[in-house]
Amino acid sequence: MPDWVHEWVPVVQLLLNAGALISGAVIWKLYVDNLHAATAVKEATIENVEKSRDYWRDKAEELEKRSPEVFEKSLAERIQIRDAEINRFQEDKEFDKLALRALEIAKAELEQDLFRTQGFRAMLALEDGYEDEEAPTDEAESHTEQELEVLSGDTPKSVEVVYIGEVGVDSGQLMVTDPCYIDQEWQQEPFTLRGGVKPADDAVFSYSYNGACNATVSGGGHGQLVYKMGHEGAGVVFQTAWGDGGYPVYAEKHDGRIVRVYVNVG
Repeated sequence: MPDWVHEWVPVVQLLLNAGALISGAVIWKLYVDNLHAATAVKEATIENVEKSRDYWRDKAEELEKRSPEVFEKSLAERIQIRDAEINRFQEDKEFDKLALRALEIAKAELEQDLFRTQGFRAMLALEDGYEDEEAPTDEAESHTEQELEVLSGDTPKSVEVVYIGEVGVDSGQLMVTDPCYIDQEWQQEPFTLRGGVKPADDAVFSYSYNGACNATVSGGGHGQLVYKMGHEGAGVVFQTAWGDGGYPVYAEKHDGRIVRVYVNVG
């Protein structure tokens, strides 16, 4: 072979190898581009499928919300909420009724205290007239009458305090009793004072002059007198602060009926 052939063979091989490399690079680039295109197509397909899926899922949820079961469940929940509110309001109403009743009772008690206070004040006004040795007259009584108008209930419409007489005292004590017991229950017993002996708070004494004296000279200056059988109720006895003398007695009348009696003994 000529020498030039030996010289060009490497050059030709180099050119062929370069061409093969370039062709391979072009083919690889086309392959990669094809893969990218396929991937983009798949991503677009997936996105379309997801949009379609979301669309039909929203449609299904909307249809499900319109189903009778969902409406029934929603209505049942709302009914339960309303029942709870009604029960709470009823409990509050019952509580308010009890509170209102308690306030009404307290108001009635205060009104009764007011009547007692006004009646007692009228009694003091009468007593001032008695201390001045002025005999009570109809005109004086009319000035002490308490006319109290009320709206409703069992509260009396008028309260009147009047002088009803005088009680004399010669033993420094007074007794409250029913006159019919004097003949039946009064005991004639020796007069023996138990001086210096303080009775118990619930001590009782015989229905007699001796029992009355022992009740008033010991303890708190008063006592409960008992029947012959031993039970309470025969009478109540108490000391007078000024000792012997005559003491005025006043009656408090509610609507004309005597409901309270005052005896100022001191």
